[in-house]
Amino acid sequence: MPLATERVGRFGEYLTAAILSQVSDTVTIVPHNASADIIFEHNLKLYKCQVKTQSKIEERRGNWRFDMRKGQRVAHRKYKDNEIDIFAFVSVTHRNVVFSKPLDQAQLTIVDEHMKNNDAVKNIKDILKDLDKKNPS
Repeated sequence: MPLATERVGRFGEYLTAAILSQVSDTVTIVPHNASADIIFEHNLKLYKCQVKTQSKIEERRGNWRFDMRKGQRVAHRKYKDNEIDIFAFVSVTHRNVVFSKPLDQAQLTIVDEHMKNNDAVKNIKDILKDLDKKNPS
């Protein structure tokens, strides 16, 4: 992977970790051979977060398009059930994150206005609240 691409990915991971640190005291960036990029704790539960970072908007449509699959060097690109708890979609341009629960699709398109104006902390709190309801301690 080219150095510039690695830097974009690391930027997304560090920005996501910084946002997650506002809702968790335990946030760890995981080595690159793991399926998740970040592990964090919330209400005594560990969550696996996969970060997808884009540095450029899709010019033709004016939206952000993210691939929700594993990298191209992997034979089976689709994540297995329960392999990832939360996705973090990062725009380098807007320096912002949109969090999502896993979706049954290969790509996700996010409108530029939403990417720019999303309140990432509120977004992750809402998702964690929903996950807590589904998986009570």
